Amino acid sequence: MLFAKSYKITEPKRFEIFVEDIRNDHVLVRPEYLAVCKADIRYYLGNRSLRILKRKFPMSLIHEATGVVVRDKSGKFKSGQRIVLLPCRKSDCDGTKCEVCVRNNPRLLDNYCPESKFCSSNYDGFSKELIDLEHEYMIPIPDEIGPEAVFSELISVGCCAMRRAGFTEGESVKSVTVWGDGIMGYIISLVAKYGFGCEVNIVGLNKEKLDMFDFANVYYSNDIDALPRMSVAIEAVGGNASGIAANQAIDKLYSGGKLILSGVANENVPLNTRMVLEHGISIRGTTRSVRCDFEKAVELLTIPEFREHILRLMLSVNDVTNIRDYYAIFEKESKSTALGKNIMKISF
Repeated sequence: MLFAKSYKITEPKRFEIFVEDIRNDHVLVRPEYLAVCKADIRYYLGNRSLRILKRKFPMSLIHEATGVVVRDKSGKFKSGQRIVLLPCRKSDCDGTKCEVCVRNNPRLLDNYCPESKFCSSNYDGFSKELIDLEHEYMIPIPDEIGPEAVFSELISVGCCAMRRAGFTEGESVKSVTVWGDGIMGYIISLVAKYGFGCEVNIVGLNKEKLDMFDFANVYYSNDIDALPRMSVAIEAVGGNASGIAANQAIDKLYSGGKLILSGVANENVPLNTRMVLEHGISIRGTTRSVRCDFEKAVELLTIPEFREHILRLMLSVNDVTNIRDYYAIFEKESKSTALGKNIMKISF
């Protein structure tokens, strides 16, 4: 039996060091590069209901991570090999627990299984010295990809959004319009362009951020008269403004068009259901991702132009060697409004 340290949040803005038993039944992995997600920030700031926080804490945060193999008893992975860590944990049910099993539905898969777990949500995240992982929860990182591989999780979410829109089913859609000038809108737009060959229209509000979308046609959300109509729209705004974005998309979609919702709103938002009905618009939600999306994400990172655009999102890489350093990154990320992330290179 091995022992390893971990950082766990025990109450808002309070991390504690835990020492845990680590089994070495599968592959022993040392997390290396970590990125903080907005969901991690909500736990850090306590921006969830007290009932939910009590149920979740204590918990290790972080679900965007890469690591290094320490030991693989099977020999499939070599010691020192760099890997992307996958946060979605499959259920061990046999498919009979639910009336409708989604695990074999190619549009849904384990990501939407109510019995699945997700790191830093209802399962410990990657803020740990060592982790014992099964092979299916890791993907090798090709040599040409550096620390930017830590964005694989976000890229996989973009791949899932495109999959939910039906792009993997051979539909010949030549363009996609994305609402949202934040990091998710940026990555979904990149995935649409470099992964599916789409012409991309981006709709946003912040000029400084929109200037980074130099691979797309840019439109401002307060003046979309010139925005052409579309067959597929993806909302990646989030917050209460997601309703405004979704309704703009509904107004611009062709009859029979698709609206994919990917932004998380804190409250219920109104939708123009009259236009949805009149134009036969389909609405689908998308969140998180599964292994096939990660495989597509790592494949995309081998494309030099795609990788160059992802590198722009690395605001800084910070050595995190103690809990004070760890706090500092969460503080920095909780206050940041920039398009990008401050990455941790963690060691215990």
